[in-house]
Amino acid sequence: MNDLKKYFDQPYLYYYSGKKLLQISLLLFSLSFLFNYVIQPFEMNHNELKLPFFIVALIHSITPIFILFVLASISNQYPKTIENWTVKKELLLISILLFLTGIAHFLLRDVLYNNPFNGTLHYLFEEVFHALLIGLLLAFGVISANLNIHFLKNSEKASELNCKLKDKEIVFKHSEIEIETDVKSEAFTLVVENFIFAKAEGNYIEIWMTENEITKPFVKRMKLKDLENYLFSFPEIFKTHRSYLLNSNFIKNVKGNAQGYKIQLKNCEEQVPVSRNYLSFFDDKMNS
Repeated sequence: MNDLKKYFDQPYLYYYSGKKLLQISLLLFSLSFLFNYVIQPFEMNHNELKLPFFIVALIHSITPIFILFVLASISNQYPKTIENWTVKKELLLISILLFLTGIAHFLLRDVLYNNPFNGTLHYLFEEVFHALLIGLLLAFGVISANLNIHFLKNSEKASELNCKLKDKEIVFKHSEIEIETDVKSEAFTLVVENFIFAKAEGNYIEIWMTENEITKPFVKRMKLKDLENYLFSFPEIFKTHRSYLLNSNFIKNVKGNAQGYKIQLKNCEEQVPVSRNYLSFFDDKMNS
């Protein structure tokens, strides 16, 4: 049971925006059309068709694409959910897509089939069941394969980075910067060599510092981008994620996962993610 929970909680890539969404839509359409027109996995009475079979198969294959774009537009409104995308969330989205596709196919029956029983619960159950059965079987296979490919790829790259970390000489230079926040009375002095990382939390940022091997965070009302601008002249400090700013001098170990990396830190139990969008940038920084 624990192994199954770990599987579902694993980080997973989010594909439902931009160019990736178009690629996924094309793949989904191709697979749907292959099943509906070529393989025809479920028995169909061609005498009931109101339209040519090719058109019927085309409509069945286009339907999930429209639903996918609606679901993607909704999920893209929640960037925090996207950043913490997991196998469980991927399967949930796919299950909703398949369930709605089954209902849509049921609602289209009067348009596509000449059958007096089109509106019965029997056909509603049949359309939903068929969509879920085929879709989830395929989804489990694709997700597992994709998960392993990206996990192995990122784990291999992480091992290479860890080897370089052992040979990296770290020199801490004392620097203090006066930081102004959105609340003027909360201005503070940041000792740069003690800065570990910062995490954006809505209109606030959580800043983790260390001194005499004691690590503790404090919260300030300001944007992560503003703090990044203050620390721009320090090449060891950079973003690894849209919500994280990291001092690379405190990297202890790098672990790969399907989404990117997880950074283990010195003097701190917290872990910092490296998201897919920052992978190449992070690799270049660590190799420079």
